[in-house]
Amino acid sequence: MRRRRILYVFPDRSSQLLRAYEEGEFWPDYAAAADRAGLDFAVAAPDHVALAHGAAYWRDEELSPERDIVVYGVRTNPTHEVDLWAGLSLVRSLRTLGFWLPIPLDTGILLNDKYATLNAFRDSPVPVVPTVRLAADRDAHRLRHADLVPDDWYPVFVKPLSWSGGQGCVACPDRETLEAVLGLAAGSRTGVAVQPRLADVRCDTRVVAVEGEVVAMFDRIPRQGAHVANVSRGARYAVRTEIDPRVHELVKLASDRLGVAYLCVDLLQAGDRLWLSEFEADGAVSRLLAPPEVVHRVVAARFTAYERRLEAFLADR
Repeated sequence: MRRRRILYVFPDRSSQLLRAYEEGEFWPDYAAAADRAGLDFAVAAPDHVALAHGAAYWRDEELSPERDIVVYGVRTNPTHEVDLWAGLSLVRSLRTLGFWLPIPLDTGILLNDKYATLNAFRDSPVPVVPTVRLAADRDAHRLRHADLVPDDWYPVFVKPLSWSGGQGCVACPDRETLEAVLGLAAGSRTGVAVQPRLADVRCDTRVVAVEGEVVAMFDRIPRQGAHVANVSRGARYAVRTEIDPRVHELVKLASDRLGVAYLCVDLLQAGDRLWLSEFEADGAVSRLLAPPEVVHRVVAARFTAYERRLEAFLADR
């Protein structure tokens, strides 16, 4: 019997530089982790999957609900927007054919919107960063919704609602600067999350959980004067061994509520206060954060949990 397979549905939109990283390091590490868990691994562009006669075909191969674990994280970065409906509709169609999704579509959509995520967890044991959600289109200045941002929040921090990797994050010292940023965001119809800028942010901590239990923690420490703490943007990382006890409670709460076996929780340490920033159901663990052995261990634990859940799904069916 063939081994089960982790099948990533991932848009084929990488630049030459990004593709070199993905194919040279990122995906090979995931394949090595899958092999460590006794699984096969492949990446499939949505355009390369066809559905016919009650079955799914990837290139020339028929996919199997008993074998293939279809991993799809909703992605709306600027280069991925054109693929959004192709990915959503494909995996929803696969679901009708009996395939199990480790990231439920509703969960993926929720966590792809920074405001929706924080509002859904306003009862979190770790306080959420206060957030106003603003649309940005040709009427942004006529609607005056920016007036909903309280005066005492300034300076504010503005993030695209559904981008990742620290892209498009801007600090606005005053209301006039916020209005200017909204004008720029309107050019790409990018909604934004507006938050008070937290003082003295020492690190952005990524907590990685499998089945509600913390398996790894990493502090991403921003460069002096940097707006974001993404390692891909020059921050450095340190492995963390201890965390506020409330985080364990949050991890369990979120894993159960979202119905996922794997979850990344991002926390901001600002002065002596801890804030919940966001969740990721497909949060990357790569060599940007940890040595290869740690990457393989953590990702293998994730994929093993997926296989156990697939077995339970098939048994219930």
